Amino acid sequence: MFKSRFPKRDLLAAALASACAGFAFSAVAQESTPAPADTQPAAETQTATAGASTLETVQVTGNRRVQSIQKYSGTIQSFTATQLDKLGVNTDIRNLSAVVPALQITKQEGKYEMYLRGIGASDSDFSSDPAVATYYNGVYLPRPRSIGPMFFDIERVEVNKGPQGTVRGRNAAAGSINVIPNQPQLGEFGGNVKLGVGNYDFRQFEAVVNVPLTETLATRIALFNEKRDSYIENGYPFDYEGPGAIDNTAVRASFLWQPNDKFSAYMMLDNVKEKGTGDPGMFTERALSAGYDIKDLDDPFRQYFRRPGYSTNDIKGISGTFTYHFNDAVSVEFNTSYRKYDFYNKNASREWQLGPVYPGSEADAYHAPNRLQWYDTFYQADKSSSRVNELRFFGDTGRLIWSAGLFNYGEKYDYVSWDVGNGYWGDCDWYRPGTICGWQNGLGGENRGNGSEVESNAVYADLSFAVNDKLRLIGGARYTRDKKTAKETNAQYQFIVPEELFADFGITPSDLVIGSPGFRLKAPGERSFNTPSVCGASGCTPGPNSVDYFLDGIANWGANDNWDDFLRAYHDQIEVRITSDFPNGTSKDVYKDSFVDWRAGVEYDITDDMMFYATVSTGTRSGGLNRPLFLDNGTKLATTFKPEKLTSYEVGLKSDMTWGEVPVRMNTALFYYDYKDKVLQNMIDIPNPNGGNPNATKRLVYNDNAANARVLGLELEGKFGFAHGIDLGYNFTYLDTKFKNSDILDTRTPGCGCDDDGLFVPIDGNRLPFTSKYNVNLNLSQTVDVSWGGIGSFDWTINLSYRSKYYLTAFNGKGFAGVYDTAGNRVGVREIPLEQMKFNNNNDAFGPTPLNGLAMRDDVDGFTTVNVSAGLNFGQDESMRVDGFISNLTDEVYSGKGFINNSVNIRYLNTPRMYGIRFSAKF
Repeated sequence: MFKSRFPKRDLLAAALASACAGFAFSAVAQESTPAPADTQPAAETQTATAGASTLETVQVTGNRRVQSIQKYSGTIQSFTATQLDKLGVNTDIRNLSAVVPALQITKQEGKYEMYLRGIGASDSDFSSDPAVATYYNGVYLPRPRSIGPMFFDIERVEVNKGPQGTVRGRNAAAGSINVIPNQPQLGEFGGNVKLGVGNYDFRQFEAVVNVPLTETLATRIALFNEKRDSYIENGYPFDYEGPGAIDNTAVRASFLWQPNDKFSAYMMLDNVKEKGTGDPGMFTERALSAGYDIKDLDDPFRQYFRRPGYSTNDIKGISGTFTYHFNDAVSVEFNTSYRKYDFYNKNASREWQLGPVYPGSEADAYHAPNRLQWYDTFYQADKSSSRVNELRFFGDTGRLIWSAGLFNYGEKYDYVSWDVGNGYWGDCDWYRPGTICGWQNGLGGENRGNGSEVESNAVYADLSFAVNDKLRLIGGARYTRDKKTAKETNAQYQFIVPEELFADFGITPSDLVIGSPGFRLKAPGERSFNTPSVCGASGCTPGPNSVDYFLDGIANWGANDNWDDFLRAYHDQIEVRITSDFPNGTSKDVYKDSFVDWRAGVEYDITDDMMFYATVSTGTRSGGLNRPLFLDNGTKLATTFKPEKLTSYEVGLKSDMTWGEVPVRMNTALFYYDYKDKVLQNMIDIPNPNGGNPNATKRLVYNDNAANARVLGLELEGKFGFAHGIDLGYNFTYLDTKFKNSDILDTRTPGCGCDDDGLFVPIDGNRLPFTSKYNVNLNLSQTVDVSWGGIGSFDWTINLSYRSKYYLTAFNGKGFAGVYDTAGNRVGVREIPLEQMKFNNNNDAFGPTPLNGLAMRDDVDGFTTVNVSAGLNFGQDESMRVDGFISNLTDEVYSGKGFINNSVNIRYLNTPRMYGIRFSAKF
């Protein structure tokens, strides 16, 4: 179908055509959001007349009860499914960033990473949690990997900004995102169908049916599928599907039983299958060093890769909510869920440090033509199974609204990560005369976690007390206790092969192949040998033959692989030395901690349509575990890191008013965050032990309570209802973020035991990563009732989002070097231009062009994105609809995330312009 993006010269014409068709800017937080089925209020309607539009009532559940957004003491945005379509969010949760200022969501190798007002986390395995809590139907999701394509057949999505430690619990330091599916409707038979097509051969199908089984029991079944080809073109002359292609299928079945007005039981099952070609990120260091930023490239999505990648994720879940209302003053609710996922990923094979096609890149791309035949790449897989149980009591006496409960969460987590390739072979006479050595230890070798666990328990209480008709006091507290147990293995392989074996087998070392199509690692937790025979300076520990241990980690060999045949043919003549980061190859570490979150505040109704509030609230991101790691100088890095603590002070005013005949909603929030023990996630290089391959990188993520910070912010949001059904929504967020009292390890220094290795540098005054000072969202929409044959109305929407400059790391583009005395001793640190810092070129083995410090740039220029849509609604009941959409109209390209150290600058980009048409029908 459609394959190419709009040419630049067609943009104006496309925009004008969209405007003439009548395209969109619709109100974000202020649009109508239905409440749960048993408490749904009568929604106000909005019609296009000569008079001003009516501002719709918005119901939200930020406090875990239904209330008007104008009576909620905090900042929250809510979107219905229709609004998500019109605003260009569609089914991808990452696109929420375009409609929620100061929210950033990126996807790295199947894992979502979220930042809200600068608070977030870039590493979220089982021991390093996210800071934005995600909920599915009100039930906590511990792993962002298990989100999947959720935005189908949903009632609404709520984004709650600011710490939610008391109401929402663990890992809601930055806020929360709650995805709420549609519930079954009692006594109603109906459903809908949606079909969509677009560029990059995009295809979408959604079907929903609601069936009343009895007067008190109903079920709802929703089916979903979306496919899209890759939007990345290959710079090499290989006809492979590039990264970014998707093929997602999901089914959701829900049941509602409500035998009387006191009891209800709501259950939901979902099954999701995600497939695609992955998202490995893009090496940008060579382009940056050559003076080309992302925005300078003719096509940032034209990149070099040698072999295709693939990614799969199987997600299954079941949840239930059982509620009994004794009376208005006392009710009880029990939430329970079980959710698991099984993720496997193979990155597209790429040349080291070479990503986009830029002027002069061909010299690096074809520097070593023989490597174009390699299959080497990074593999990873993880499995998670989690259970969440919560018993909550709540009630409303008229003056006192209260809730209290118990929370329990447990998870089992297994993983494997391994950079597998043809290996680096060379003369090995230094080890034993007449031998050739090869290594399989890139990115730290084979890393596995088998049976790691998380356990978290909490008790909480929260209340709102009406002192009088205008004044209310709010408060609450939550006590949480966490325990995390990491069980891990690590193996790095050195093969010592007598030279004559290659001649006997009829090959040279460069002819050995591993990782060709069909190759697959053994799944997490399924190794037969769980403890490697580790070798050290004094020899190797007893255990299974090391050849067998290596082979046991692989489930299937590829069609062109011959490593397995070679190793088995000379099983007893090849020595395999296994080294490890851990004594005896295994490690078990335990983290335990407890913490208290609380909130207090006041709400005062100045008038019926104007409320002032002031709150103090806290949120905590749980601490966790690092692998035992040592730097080149022998320094042992901390195995555990503490929880992050965020205290928020916020005052706000919410008001509805009328200017002449124009209804206006104006909400203001001024907030200050005190951010302590912020964890910085860095990719650091650590030494390869016991003579490991010097060409293989040991690059691991390290979490450190390295910094403190503060955030001062102002958020203005609201809506104007103009004549003829035109609405203008706006949101302006100003963020002034600064690190304070913070010296951190500069992970960009050489990592080679050099003079400037291991620098601790000051970052006081630097901005938090991913924070723009100015964040703007404007949305304009109109719905017009007409009588054009079978057409009942038409609508259009335009959504504009602007972000000013931000940084991807805490270093904010600054370079550092050591200060030395006359004796050569380092006595301090000084700031230098970034281009003067040393960059690891691996002895120029991967290209003829030496790189400079600009390869470590972390700045992202400001940008503006525009989404537009327009639709026709058929029939007075709008039972059918046809609409068109364009997301990212001007084809902006920016980096949402970066892994930056002394060897790589891996960027994760947004998606390019997407456009298409959709047809939907209700019955």
